[in-house]
Amino acid sequence: MLTVEFIAAILTLWSVYLTTNKHMLSWPIGIWAVVLYAAVFFDQKLYADFILQAFFAIQGIIGFVFWYFKGRVKDNHITAIETLTNKQRFFYLIPMIAVYLTAAYLLSNYTNASVPYVDSLVATLSLFANHLLIKRKIDNWYIWIVVNILYIGLFTFKGLYVSMWLYVLLLGLAVKGYLDWKKIMAK
Repeated sequence: MLTVEFIAAILTLWSVYLTTNKHMLSWPIGIWAVVLYAAVFFDQKLYADFILQAFFAIQGIIGFVFWYFKGRVKDNHITAIETLTNKQRFFYLIPMIAVYLTAAYLLSNYTNASVPYVDSLVATLSLFANHLLIKRKIDNWYIWIVVNILYIGLFTFKGLYVSMWLYVLLLGLAVKGYLDWKKIMAK
């Protein structure tokens, strides 16, 4: 499984790097990464993250289509970036809490998930961060920064050291993505 994890990590890193640069190919490369990570997470009994990979694959298709048709693409890069209003942030917070509580309850009571509460939290936050990424909202990067910090701890605990180091790099890319997108918004 180490080889699969390593290839998934490389593809994920490449995909996120392309995302920070607003490049369209981030989506299809990300889809290949989530297919491989699904196998890794199932093997590690990280069931929320396993299920999350299916959502990521679907979001990858939607993201590619959305960025291509609604993202004002120029030379394979999106040009329109927005921010959430406080009202929109509240709108996202309520379902985020509901999804987390539901996932945590189901995983802790009906599976042999190894860390159901943390697994549910990072999966829920990731799902919403990716949704905001599809919508080209700069706020996605705030959530990804928190998610990456949490994943570093989770993967260290689970002994998934390739993935842990990946998320150290992804944390840096999330900060880069935020700063780059903020610069574009300021123009």
